[in-house]
Amino acid sequence: MMTTANVKRSRSGASTKDKSADPRFQRSLETLIEAVTQLVDRRPLHEISITLVVEKAAVTRPTFYQHFADVPAAAQQAALARLATAFPLPDPAEDRVGLSPQEIEERVERHARPVLDHLHAHRTFYRHVLEEAVSAAFFEKLVAFVSARLLPEVLERAAQRRGASKTDITTVVAGGMTWLVIHWLQAEGEAESAKAMSRRIARVAATIMASGV
Repeated sequence: MMTTANVKRSRSGASTKDKSADPRFQRSLETLIEAVTQLVDRRPLHEISITLVVEKAAVTRPTFYQHFADVPAAAQQAALARLATAFPLPDPAEDRVGLSPQEIEERVERHARPVLDHLHAHRTFYRHVLEEAVSAAFFEKLVAFVSARLLPEVLERAAQRRGASKTDITTVVAGGMTWLVIHWLQAEGEAESAKAMSRRIARVAATIMASGV
């Protein structure tokens, strides 16, 4: 018999690796993420219960616990999944070596603009997540997410020229950009447009990255 204690122990995710290759496991995960996304679009997290999520997803409560410990954890993963659709990994074949400071700024702005347009269009969703589901671990995931989408060759050259760690430089740039965007999303009243914000981020990023050009 599945007791409450058994269900809670399953939250640890110890068996997740064993099930991740199971198509049914993936389908239920995708279904839950879609349900959570739709719910968070419409209401703050404190109004969303696990019961509401599983009813929306048409899955069982134990199935929910196979993937997530609670609603904030589910909202975090839904946010990362949604963000990935607007902010794909850069094309490895794209030439990024030897870019001038102006070219770096233009490249960053070109990549940042559609992401910020996306964030603005789904501002309510992301604000709900930021207001109730943010933790140090989640911020670390966000920074890692952004780090993987920066200009690695440019950052490598900046690190070599200054004798610094590429990891440190990447973390500082990605962390700073992430905080700027979070503050922009959470701003009350008339916030900067996505176009203005993308230019602002590009200037800051290019100033740091160009130190290695």
